[in-house]
Amino acid sequence: MDEFAVLRQGRMNNTGVELKWGFRRVPLSRGRHHGGYVCAFRNQPILRVESALERHVLKALSAEAACIALATQPVTIQWVWRGALRRYTPDILAMFDVLPDRWHASGMERSTLIEVKPDRFYVEDDLWRERIRIIRVALGIPLMRLPSAQEVLL
Repeated sequence: MDEFAVLRQGRMNNTGVELKWGFRRVPLSRGRHHGGYVCAFRNQPILRVESALERHVLKALSAEAACIALATQPVTIQWVWRGALRRYTPDILAMFDVLPDRWHASGMERSTLIEVKPDRFYVEDDLWRERIRIIRVALGIPLMRLPSAQEVLL
C-alpha cells in the first residue's frame, strides 16, 4: 500500500489542481439508480456503488489475483478550465501488483482511475480529453472509461 500513499500525496503542488481524497459520498439510490454495496475482498471494507454496472466492474476487477486495491469515488479533482471551476470524481481506483495483459491491452496501468458509464451517457470529447489530461498531470495515472458490462466480462 506504499504505492497508494505515494499516489495520495499527488503532484498537486505545481499543477493548480486540488485533490480531495474521499470527498464525495455515493448518494442514496433514487429512481433508476441501483446503488448498493460490494464486498470486493475478504476482510476488507465493503464498497458503495451507484449502479449495477459499477458492481459488475468491481467484481471483474477483484476477481483478478493481481488486483491489490479497489476504491469507489476515491478522489475529487478541482481545477479551472476555460475560465470555469471544474469538479470531477471518477468512479473507481484500481491498483494491481502486476497488470494482467487483458487490462493492459485496454489502456490500464498498475494504478488507474476508471469512469463507469454506458455509451448512452455522453461527455463532450474535449471535456473528456481534459479530464484525462488533468488526472495524468495531477496524479501521473490514466483515466479510462468502461462503457459496457460486456467489455468488463471479456
